[in-house]
Amino acid sequence: MVLPPELVADDVIGLRDQMSARIAAVLRPKGGKRKEGDAALPRGLEPIAALPPHIDRPWKRFDAAATELQGFRDLRASAQADQRHAAPTEAERSAANTDSDDRWRAFEQWNGGAAGLSPDGKTPSPSEARWLYGQLFPAPEGLRFITRRPRVQWAAMVQRMKMLEEERAQAVIEGFGGTRHYQQLVSAHARFGEAYGFTNVVLTKEGAPTDGRPQWSAARDALRSLIQKIENHADPEIPGSETLAAFLLAPYVEMVDDLARSRRKASAKKPEASTAPSFEAGGTP
Repeated sequence: MVLPPELVADDVIGLRDQMSARIAAVLRPKGGKRKEGDAALPRGLEPIAALPPHIDRPWKRFDAAATELQGFRDLRASAQADQRHAAPTEAERSAANTDSDDRWRAFEQWNGGAAGLSPDGKTPSPSEARWLYGQLFPAPEGLRFITRRPRVQWAAMVQRMKMLEEERAQAVIEGFGGTRHYQQLVSAHARFGEAYGFTNVVLTKEGAPTDGRPQWSAARDALRSLIQKIENHADPEIPGSETLAAFLLAPYVEMVDDLARSRRKASAKKPEASTAPSFEAGGTP
């Protein structure tokens, strides 16, 4: 049996839902009464307690395969949406890097200015500012850490930010009026960490599921087997078998017809081929 070549995952998942509704309509446990709202059955088809085993088994396989295919598609769509939402652009990374560099340069200038003051008997003393400067920008490194690769730069900045949180460093920052410099440095540091994925999860293309071929193949194979089993169930010598088969196959027949109509419409829209022969670059038609 050959399935329509235009068949896509949405067709298979939709077909699963339609067939599931029909199976639910035709099944009724022994002694069960028809409820208001139950789907109407065609003339000649009576409710049954269970599907014939040779239909029930392939139906369950198809149902499971289509459900797995749908789960894969949902997971992929969710991951791709998260990726588009959460993954920073190269432009944001560049802007975050520039912002961080500028804030460190401004902080270095402020700290250097405080360290260059002469002693005046006030606290904190300029020597404390020199101590802070030596912790952050020791020779010969100085500010070179902001020119390193992102991972190396991040490690160097984290070390310095932790030191800036200490009480002694905070006293220098507050005493010499560097609070605004420090606050902007904290913001730039957080932005850098988020942009490069050091403080949050940044999804990459490899992180999202991309290959759904196994699920697609399994769903197609299960569908092909199910259709064959239902078709084989129809037997003029078995009362009701042809009606049941037609009832269950109706969504598939409708889908095949719909795909055929789409194919014919697509063919009708194609421009007529030119009557003049065309030649490739080797001189052959």
